[in-house]
Amino acid sequence: MQPVQPDDWGTAARALTPSPGPTTLPATQLAQLVGAGELSAEDVVGAHLRRVAEVGATIHALVQLDSEGALTRAAHLDAERLSGRSLGPLGGVPFVVKDNVDVRAQTTASGSRAHAGVVALRDAPVVTRLLDAGAVLLGRANMDELAMGASTHTSAFGPTRNPWDLRCSPGGSSGGSAAAVAAGLAACSIGTDTGGSIREPASQCGVVGMAPTPGLVPVEGTVPFATDLDRVGPLARTVADTALLLAVMSGRPDLAAAALHPSGLRRLRVGVVDELCGSRNHAGVLARLDVTRSVLAELGVEVVPVSMPDGLAALGAYMTITSAACVPSLEPYVRTGQAGEEVVRRFELGRELCEHGGAELAAAERVRDNLVGQTRDALAACDVLLSPTMPTTAPRLFDETGNRRDIHAEVLADPMTAPYTDCWTVIANLTGLPSLSLPAGRSPEDGMPVGMMLSGRPGADGDLLALAAALEADGLSAR
Repeated sequence: MQPVQPDDWGTAARALTPSPGPTTLPATQLAQLVGAGELSAEDVVGAHLRRVAEVGATIHALVQLDSEGALTRAAHLDAERLSGRSLGPLGGVPFVVKDNVDVRAQTTASGSRAHAGVVALRDAPVVTRLLDAGAVLLGRANMDELAMGASTHTSAFGPTRNPWDLRCSPGGSSGGSAAAVAAGLAACSIGTDTGGSIREPASQCGVVGMAPTPGLVPVEGTVPFATDLDRVGPLARTVADTALLLAVMSGRPDLAAAALHPSGLRRLRVGVVDELCGSRNHAGVLARLDVTRSVLAELGVEVVPVSMPDGLAALGAYMTITSAACVPSLEPYVRTGQAGEEVVRRFELGRELCEHGGAELAAAERVRDNLVGQTRDALAACDVLLSPTMPTTAPRLFDETGNRRDIHAEVLADPMTAPYTDCWTVIANLTGLPSLSLPAGRSPEDGMPVGMMLSGRPGADGDLLALAAALEADGLSAR
């Protein structure tokens, strides 16, 4: 990828805005048009591949592209439709997978040089389900190495740029997935989320991202991070797309209807989590929270305050727990001598905790237990929890001269500062809640996307999608 020079930032960012056409349409609409014969699958796939050719190298969202395979599959789907066969609910829809998801005959590199070139023998179950539903796989999306990061800054293949501002982080670790959807390179993506790795990049890139209830979507065929926290979920342009993807990925067709016919909203109570909505958040983020509350009131939803006293301690507990939990997963990669600095640092920290950190681990687990109880109590007083997805908009990865910032030093100085901004998202992973990030407009401070996070009781994925769909339909992102 050629670096974009400072004088070109504005021109380049404007060029990344896709023209109206297949690359801007929702996945649900693309599938309807292809199914009706108004667009061919080859039209849709070809448009996305041309978009990749136009801006893919600038954004660097994809680390592998299978143009030939995608066009061959599109031609097959068109032939199937002409023969009278149904293509499925995602017929002709182009998607990408995060680089830690298995696709048969492809290397699951996970953003690392330490993968030893081993190719996957079979598709991950979620990939199989999307293909069976008629979707077309375009390629693999960039990510932080072995999911160790929140900006794609640690990827062995170089960082991804945010389509809204090329100086900024797209989030992580599913940053390539979010950027690909936001820039029109793919209609949707499969991501993984251990502490916010779907929702945080969704927030920073202005798309929808969901970490579903643990166990709803199979995690088999993905590279593990911390197995009791890992989830697989969708990133998409709209809530209806997200619902349809989740329905296919989970084998629960009923979930698709949640976003199409939201009902019973006036019976909902939404709890605004006091500790996650205070001064830790940038003013522009809080401004969009105020707008969200106003839209909820217009919808007739009761908004109440709730408390989560250990919310501010969640990130520290998460870092301790996951650093210890990831040691078995990271060890084979570290042994190759090809793993990056952050992977080695996290592995050594985790090994130290496993050997000598009994007190720290016990303290972290106490925080986790407290959070489980506090979220249970909060959800006894309301149906859905609301907070910003993250306390900031997308932080800058590059300075005004185009040089990469020393993110590692900044994170070590204060992990609550950008770009390690998973401080609110980790709570859902620690407590087992489904959680969704919804575009909530742009910050009045810097014009960058802001996401609002909806979290609910385990199994209440449909309620989150219904509320998100109502907020989207009422124009939250445009207010």
